[in-house]
Amino acid sequence: MNHQQLDQYLRKLDDIEKIQIITHENVNDYDGNELIVESDSSIPRLQEKYFFDKGPIYISKHHRFAEMPLHMHTFIEMNYVYSGECQQFLNGREVKLTQGQICLLDKDVPHSLPALDENDILVNIIMKKETFSTAFLGQLSNKGIVSSFLVDAVSENQRHDRYLLFHSQDNENLQFIIRNMLCEYFDPQDYSLEMVNYYMPILFTELMRVFQLDKNFELSKTSRKTNLIEILQYIEQHYKECTLTSLAEMFSFNANYLGNMLKERTGKTFLELVQTQRMIEAASLLNDTDKSIDEIAYQVGYDSLSFFYRKFKEHYGETPSRFRKNSK
Repeated sequence: MNHQQLDQYLRKLDDIEKIQIITHENVNDYDGNELIVESDSSIPRLQEKYFFDKGPIYISKHHRFAEMPLHMHTFIEMNYVYSGECQQFLNGREVKLTQGQICLLDKDVPHSLPALDENDILVNIIMKKETFSTAFLGQLSNKGIVSSFLVDAVSENQRHDRYLLFHSQDNENLQFIIRNMLCEYFDPQDYSLEMVNYYMPILFTELMRVFQLDKNFELSKTSRKTNLIEILQYIEQHYKECTLTSLAEMFSFNANYLGNMLKERTGKTFLELVQTQRMIEAASLLNDTDKSIDEIAYQVGYDSLSFFYRKFKEHYGETPSRFRKNSK
């Protein structure tokens, strides 16, 4: 399947849509028991057993022409607007998505969708919570203090609003990745499921770029003077020689004000951010090189090997040598 064939496949009326376009009433995909009201909630919950028999990721086109009633589920859902637009009610809040945008829903978020029109094509990508944690949060949180900050922001948004909207409509690379993944899923060949599983971390990494741009815009509205992510990027690149005073001079801040701002916005002091970046770099060198632990300690800015060992164990819960052995 190529992208043109994918477009034809998604726009073609499926069997359920042929009914819904006439009745405008929701038709169940399976045996009618997909939505069950359980004892702990009055809102029907979509049952997992219908979706993950072939693997941890399930992709489907949302059926048009009928309302999807209020429901929730125990898995993570990603809504991708392939064409047109989509209105949703998430936790009682109205959210409108336009073509190319993505909404990520946490588990057990009550949501409903009014009927989609013919040009409104929504693709649902659902995955178990542990798949999301591994593909997205786990892989990105150990790449540096910038990605750690963004991952924490994603997690905080999930805890607070229970969903996250990505303004990805102008990211052509992301659109290309998703279309490739959909081609693999809807027209499976040898190793297609493996390809879909490989695409997910790439997709999430690209989403992190989108989220960083969104966060940049959000932060620029609250602070015209500078951008927090730019400061974190500078620390990430210059952690060996950077001091709070030199950082403040670089970005035209008072040092005390900058230190307080970093603590308020990241939850960490300047020294803790530097320490975190040193640990991330040390872990990367232990994983990816054959350098001795002495060399690594010196390279990331520690003159005392015993002090490096102590800080590393505090951060990762094990010694550098044990960390290297376990990662092989």
